[in-house]
Amino acid sequence: MEITKTNKNDLTAVISLKISAEDYAPAVEKELKAYRKTAQIKGFRPGKAPMGLIKKLAGNQIIMQELDKMVSDNLTKYLIDEKLDILGQPLPSDEQKPIDIENENEHEFLFEIGLAPEIDIEISDKIKVPYYKIKIDDKIIEDEIKRHQNQFAKAEKSKEVKENSYLKGDITQTDKNGNVITDGIFSADTVIAVDIIKDEKEKEKFLGAKLNEVVNFDIKKAFPNNTEIAGILKIETSEIDNIDPYFNFYITEITTYTPAEINTELFDKVYGKDTVKSEDEYRNKIKEEIAKVYAEESEFRFAVDVKDILTESAKVQLPDEFLKKWLKATDKEQKLTDDILEKEYPVFSKDTQWQLIKNKIATYQDFKVSEEELREESKKFTEAQFLQYGLPLGSISDEHMQDFINKNLEKQEDRNRFAEKVIENKVVNYIKENVKIQEKEVSLDDFKKLYEQK
Repeated sequence: MEITKTNKNDLTAVISLKISAEDYAPAVEKELKAYRKTAQIKGFRPGKAPMGLIKKLAGNQIIMQELDKMVSDNLTKYLIDEKLDILGQPLPSDEQKPIDIENENEHEFLFEIGLAPEIDIEISDKIKVPYYKIKIDDKIIEDEIKRHQNQFAKAEKSKEVKENSYLKGDITQTDKNGNVITDGIFSADTVIAVDIIKDEKEKEKFLGAKLNEVVNFDIKKAFPNNTEIAGILKIETSEIDNIDPYFNFYITEITTYTPAEINTELFDKVYGKDTVKSEDEYRNKIKEEIAKVYAEESEFRFAVDVKDILTESAKVQLPDEFLKKWLKATDKEQKLTDDILEKEYPVFSKDTQWQLIKNKIATYQDFKVSEEELREESKKFTEAQFLQYGLPLGSISDEHMQDFINKNLEKQEDRNRFAEKVIENKVVNYIKENVKIQEKEVSLDDFKKLYEQK
C-alpha cells in the first residue's frame, strides 16, 4: 500500500491511498473462511460449500468491506503519524474514480483535506482591549429586594382588585361601545396580572373593580405585546393584528399578593436560617451577589471583545471552500442550503479562527486541566443555573452543591466540555495579563446596548 499527500495550495491537499489486491487478500481470505463456516446455502451443510461458490456469493461484498476498513484505518494512522493539523474531516475527492474490484488489482482512493494555517500572533500591550465594569446603583438593589418580596409574597383571595392582584375570569369581544359581538372571540378561565398592564388608563379600569363585575377595556393598549394577547385570548399570534381590541372581562376570582415584609423571616427564606440577621447585612448580601454576577458579565464581555480583536488582528486564512463543502457534507438533516451557508459561514469562520488562536496560546503556554479545576468549573455552572432561575446561592447546602458537581461530571462528553471551558478561561486570563486593558465604567443599560450594537 502506498500513501502520498499532494498539496493543492497552502491550505488544502489531496491524500492518495493506493491499495493492491495483495494488500487485502489475506484479510479477505480470512473473512471468506469465517463466512463459509456459518453460511446457510441450499444443498450444503454449514462449512461444506465450495470456496468458489462462497467467493461468487459474498466475495465482492467482503472485498469492499475490507477496502473500507483499510482505507479508514490507514488514513487515520497517516494523519496521526504525519502530525497533520487538519480542519473538519477528510472528504472524498471530486477526482475520485469508480472502484472496479472485478477488473482491477490496484485501487486508488483520493481524499481532500483542509489544513490548519500557521498562527502568527503576539500577545502584548500593543493590543488594546476594553473592560467594562457595571455600576451597581441603588435602583438595582431595590429591584432585587422587590423581586424577593414578590417571590415570597402572601396570596389571599379578595373581593376588590388592587395593583398587585391576579384576576381570573371570562373574556368576551365587544364593539367600542361595550356591546358583545355575536360569534366574537370568547375565552373562559383566562388570567390577567394587573401590575403588568402597560397603559395606566386601562389599568385604572380594573383597579377597584369587585368580584363578579365586568370591566370593558382595550386589550391592545393594555398589552402591546401580541404574544401576551394571544395567551390571554388563547388564539394564534398571527390573528392579533386583524381583530378589534375591545373586550369585556367578567371577574370570577381575585387573588391579591401582599409582598413579603423586609424582616428576618424574609432573610431566612432567601439565604437560609440565621445567615443574614439585619437589613444592612441583607442589602450588602444582595450587593455582593449582584457584584459577582456583574463581574462574570464583565469577564464574558471581555472574552467577546478579545475574540473580535484578536481574530481581526491575526488575519487567519482558512480553507474556506473546503470548509463550506465539509459543512454541507456533514449536514445529516440536509437543511443547510447555499443561502443559509453563505449567511452563517462568517460566524463559523470567526469561531474557527478563534479556536485556532486559542489552541496556539494554550499549547505554547502548556496549559493543563486538573480535577480540582474541573470541579470548580462545574460549581460555577451550577451557580449560574441557580441564579438564572432566581434561586439565591445561599439556599443550597454544601452537600447538595457537591452532588450537583458530581452529577455534572459523570459523562465524559460533559467533562470534556468543562475542560475546554477551563482552558479557554486560562487563555483569556493570559491575554488579560499581557494586553493593555482600557477600563470603562458603564450603567447596566449601556452595557446591554453593547450587544445591540453588535
